[in-house]
Amino acid sequence: MKLLSLKWLFFFHLLGGCAAGKITLVSNEKAKVSVLEFEDSGGEGEIIGETPLTVEVAKLENKLVKVWGDEFLPQYWIYSPIEDEKTEISLNLSRIEIPEEPTPAEVMQNLNRYFRMLIRAYKALSSKEWQLSRELSKQLVREVPEAAAPHVITGLSYLSEGNTAQAKSAFLKAKNLDPTDKDIEELIDLVQ
Repeated sequence: MKLLSLKWLFFFHLLGGCAAGKITLVSNEKAKVSVLEFEDSGGEGEIIGETPLTVEVAKLENKLVKVWGDEFLPQYWIYSPIEDEKTEISLNLSRIEIPEEPTPAEVMQNLNRYFRMLIRAYKALSSKEWQLSRELSKQLVREVPEAAAPHVITGLSYLSEGNTAQAKSAFLKAKNLDPTDKDIEELIDLVQ
């Protein structure tokens, strides 16, 4: 899987104790730690190490703490000392994964499966199995929401049953998805 690396900002307060003068940053993922000036939040800053990292509190004060890596979004923290004995801060970093692009063979396989379902829906329509044609059309809409054909099938099944209001609704959905299709316009005119 490819990992998405975007420059979104997540700001949190990094609370820690300062009794010992040092704080340890630990994270569930190996990450780089940088300190930046507030006005330079888009930059890399001064890399001070990787987690787990023990650092002087004075190094973090009045700075942004950037925790980052190639495999997750950068997070920005602001250190605010509190009066307790806490000397370790746990950071929970999340990987952002995006699916890989399908191969041309996978795209064709999905198209073929979609077309087979579309043919089954038309076959049910021509066999006057109105409910089955609508059920298959619903599945097709879930598979490819931007396709107009399943809505046309749904509209034709309702029209065949004499339900012009439902037919018109389905045809209008199809028209919204494929505004240049003249056949859909004719179907809408038919149910007016």
